[in-house]
Amino acid sequence: MTAGLVVPTPRPLFLYGTLRAKPLLAWALTGDSRRADLVAPLLKPAILKGYSRFSMIGKDYPALIKHDEMSTTDGLLLFPQDKRQRKKLDDFEGEAYTVAQVQVAVIGDGEAQMVDADTYLWNGERDAVSVTEPWDLDTFIRESLDNWIELFAGMELVGDDEDDSK
Repeated sequence: MTAGLVVPTPRPLFLYGTLRAKPLLAWALTGDSRRADLVAPLLKPAILKGYSRFSMIGKDYPALIKHDEMSTTDGLLLFPQDKRQRKKLDDFEGEAYTVAQVQVAVIGDGEAQMVDADTYLWNGERDAVSVTEPWDLDTFIRESLDNWIELFAGMELVGDDEDDSK
C-alpha cells in the first residue's frame, strides 16, 4: 500500500465583486461559463466588516478598501478545492490587487460563523476609486457580464501547480 500525499486546501477566499457572478466564476475555475453548477457548492454567503466596496472610475469592476470599523461588505466565501483553482483566481485578479487575510462571518442557519479567509484588496492608485459610488452586482450582471464572458471566450486561466503557501 502506498501512502498518499496530503495536499492542504487553500484558505477560503472572500469574493465581493465580479466573481460573485457565478458564470464568470465558473469560467475562471473551469474554463466554461455555463458550468455554474460546479462552483455553486463551493460558495457560502458571507459578510466582511471594516471594509467597503467602491466602483472604479470608468471600470466595470470594484475595489475593496479598508474602511471604518462599522462598514460591511456582502459577498461569497469560496472554498477552493485545490491550489490550482486558487492560482487561477490570483491570476484573474492580477497585480492591481493584493491578497489580505481577513475574518468573515459566514451567513447560514442560526448564528454566523467566523472564518479566516483571504480577499483581494485594491492596491492601485487611490484616485482611481470612486469613494462616493458603490459598486452593484446586479448592474454588473445586467450591463457587463455578457461582454466579459464574450471577451474571455476561448481563453483559459492555467493555474499552474507552483508551490506557494496560499
